[in-house]
Amino acid sequence: MTDVRVDPAYLAACRDADLLVRVGEVECVLGRTEDALTGRDFCLIEYADPPPGSQAAAEALRAHAVAGHPDVSGVLLRTGPGVRLGPPWAEHLTYVRHDFGGTTGSGPEDVTVLAAGPEHEERVRGWFADAFQTGAAEQGVTVPRADAEAQADAVLAAPERVTLVATVADGEPAGHATLLPFTDEVTGNEYLELFDILVPVPFETRPLSRLLTDAALARGTRAGLPLLGNVVHRTGAPGRQHSARVVAALHRRGWETDHVYWHAPNS
Repeated sequence: MTDVRVDPAYLAACRDADLLVRVGEVECVLGRTEDALTGRDFCLIEYADPPPGSQAAAEALRAHAVAGHPDVSGVLLRTGPGVRLGPPWAEHLTYVRHDFGGTTGSGPEDVTVLAAGPEHEERVRGWFADAFQTGAAEQGVTVPRADAEAQADAVLAAPERVTLVATVADGEPAGHATLLPFTDEVTGNEYLELFDILVPVPFETRPLSRLLTDAALARGTRAGLPLLGNVVHRTGAPGRQHSARVVAALHRRGWETDHVYWHAPNS
């Protein structure tokens, strides 16, 4: 979190909630949180000043978190871009930002991107449920279909949600990008969040994803907001390598890492 502006209102709210604590010379926001989809609970260290830029600093924060919350499944630590941590830490989520304008490339000419209508809702609901189950599985957690569908319904009901659908020549929906307004509570920065983008097989995943991403970027530009997305990091060495390649590919297309959540087990 080096050189990141912190919203004073965020610190004041954390202080009022007794979440602002000192760990040695470090002031940090630390508290218990639960993943609404998987039910896993963590100790989340969302802010630290000075930021944990080294392995030793991260380990000191983890030791304090585990001592205060011995029954959580693990510790989540937010850092800025460029921080590299070794075991037991592993990247959990990388948030990437794309500022105004620009495109990611061209796509098929016989595809139309339009705002989703009621006729697309059930297909989009299924895609969301697929994405929730896949994301959880990539982190080693099995989520029942009913739970994934309930989470999908919550997203569909979100105020100001915008879903864009790519349709092929015969009008068949071939993928979607869903956008939500998002305010980073730590910094106070506002974004248009690319909450989910999915083009399933057998459709042309890469070119259609580029078309949907370009449409999302255009929405962000018109709103005067940068686009924010995230990469869920898979578990295991092959999974981590795959996730690193995804992040690197996004960087080549004009995205920048905004911040990263690292995970360490409670052990």
